[in-house]
Amino acid sequence: MNSFIDKLTEVSSKFANNRVLTIIQRGFMALMPVTMVGGFIALFNGIGIDAYQNFLVSTGIKNILSIIYQWTIGMIAVYVSFLVALQYAKETKCSKSDVAVALTALVCFFIVTPYVVPEEPYAPSMLPTQWLGASGMFTGIIIAFVVGLIFRLCQKYHIEIKLPESVPSFVSMQFTSLIPAFISVIVFGIVSVVFAKTSLGSFHQLIYTVVSTPLNAVGSNVFGYWLLLVILYGLWFCGIHGGMTVGPVIMILFMQLQMENLGAYQAGQPLPNLFIGDALSFGTGSLPMLIAALIFCKSESCKSITKLGFVPALFGVDEPTYFGMPMILNPIFFIPWVIGAPTISVFGTHLLKLAHLLPYSNGTGGQNAANLPFFVGNLMNYGVAGLIWGFVIFALIVACYVPFVIAHDKQMLKEEAEQAANN
Repeated sequence: MNSFIDKLTEVSSKFANNRVLTIIQRGFMALMPVTMVGGFIALFNGIGIDAYQNFLVSTGIKNILSIIYQWTIGMIAVYVSFLVALQYAKETKCSKSDVAVALTALVCFFIVTPYVVPEEPYAPSMLPTQWLGASGMFTGIIIAFVVGLIFRLCQKYHIEIKLPESVPSFVSMQFTSLIPAFISVIVFGIVSVVFAKTSLGSFHQLIYTVVSTPLNAVGSNVFGYWLLLVILYGLWFCGIHGGMTVGPVIMILFMQLQMENLGAYQAGQPLPNLFIGDALSFGTGSLPMLIAALIFCKSESCKSITKLGFVPALFGVDEPTYFGMPMILNPIFFIPWVIGAPTISVFGTHLLKLAHLLPYSNGTGGQNAANLPFFVGNLMNYGVAGLIWGFVIFALIVACYVPFVIAHDKQMLKEEAEQAANN
């Protein structure tokens, strides 16, 4: 075990030294206050208890919470484009003004984002929020790196406006950024116009289509469902909202089967379908890792994130942990997160059904249990057997995470020791 953890730590350290991953991870880490606030707001706003929801609506709190969520996690692509570009500028020193690079990336992000021009004269234009949240995150990352590269090339080949040394440095820095900012805006202005004239409609849609199209080839069977979940968590690993990308595909492929089982269940008839595109839940992504971290982590950074992220993750809000640990683009978590957890859950559930240790799913859980603890959904879908076997599956996934969590914690302990020594 120790040799495996040491080897895993060594491999992870090599990936951690990759400049691209470092820039993106630091950008995501800078987002933690926003994602943490948005995560807790989503938790309070999404608890699926009718009396509680009626109270929120009747008092107007629901509207307030929804507004806060929209301007935190709901605008995450906007913040990503700014912060990743800022980290790129700091890491590569591609400009005398880091903020100028970040602001230019933010402007370019809005340039490629389609907006609605009203037909009535003098009416204000509208910017839909479709691409401002998780759907546009990957686009924001791409724009941040392209803008940073343009600034870097301009600096390398001295394509800049130089002012006399007598000019204050703050003013000089802004003029130095003028040409690369102008080039960046022109480039993405052309990109926006070109894609607006295509069937895609926008650069955002191109990125989204490239990610989503391969999913449509997956059939409605246990292997296809496993592959969909691997893709879902693989997208999350890359910083793309996997649920928004893969979720509609899963719904299209399996909705009819779920409705057939649900109808039979309500009519008191035998459930017709063994597989309806579901499995025993282990949470929505980060909860097993957090349990392993609560038990084994010793570093202060890991313990802090674990304590803050546990309650939101219990209710299906994983962003605080995804961005805070971070799990996103952290190669040490790729195997248990993307491969291990879906494999144990999907095939473990299927084998239990084939062995008649678990009944067919009645389909009553679904979205109704999405923001409730995982064992509630298991109980709703499979009854008492689902509650019991769900905890078994969950324990196996936690065990799968243990060596990887220890390896990550060991890396954090080393960084904390180096920081303490420097201080």
